[in-house]
Amino acid sequence: MKSTNTEQSKKVAKILFEIGAVSFSRNRPFRFDSGVLSPVYVDNRILISYPKERKLVIEELLKLIKDKVNKFDVVAGVATAGIPHAAWIADKLNKPMIFVRSKPKDHGKGQQVEGKLSRGQRVLVIEDLISTARSSKRVVEAIRAQGGVVSDEIAIYSHNLKEADKNMNKVKVKLHNLTDTKTAALYAKEKGFLKKEQTAIISDWVKNPQNWAKKMGFE
Repeated sequence: MKSTNTEQSKKVAKILFEIGAVSFSRNRPFRFDSGVLSPVYVDNRILISYPKERKLVIEELLKLIKDKVNKFDVVAGVATAGIPHAAWIADKLNKPMIFVRSKPKDHGKGQQVEGKLSRGQRVLVIEDLISTARSSKRVVEAIRAQGGVVSDEIAIYSHNLKEADKNMNKVKVKLHNLTDTKTAALYAKEKGFLKKEQTAIISDWVKNPQNWAKKMGFE
């Protein structure tokens, strides 16, 4: 699931770093919802507040879709951060849209998939960020439980963790992303924010987050 277009990856990494969506810690690590400790934190939700930059990212997502994705009928946003990007993409492509909650509502009809989805429709899943891909796996399973067909997911950013590969392989979905942690770290190094040894530490984290935390003395 590594981004394959080098120039595209650099372009998006630059945008995200410069608006503050990607942060690197040179001291204490960040903690993900999954419990994983990390030297990098990505908050692509901030992108919605930058009209020029979000437009550029949406343009790159559309290129990625054209180059990598099989035919689809419906665009699905992963709640909550993937929803605005899915909405812009659905609008640009004139496609129906749905969004998928992390779990069914505990009131009303108890729905997890919101919007109109017919059995047999092909669904493209849109996510802003991939870490372990556990949420992506749940979303794919929820769409399939409603009769939808999913073969591809696209994301703005991925940490390229092995666990994400495993989770996507379990549901047999191809994951495509614009940029990743390695590219963002290299850009931060070029800007003088990170030193060479710090980018090496980040690279070690991508390879094995759990061992990284122990090695760095955070566990």
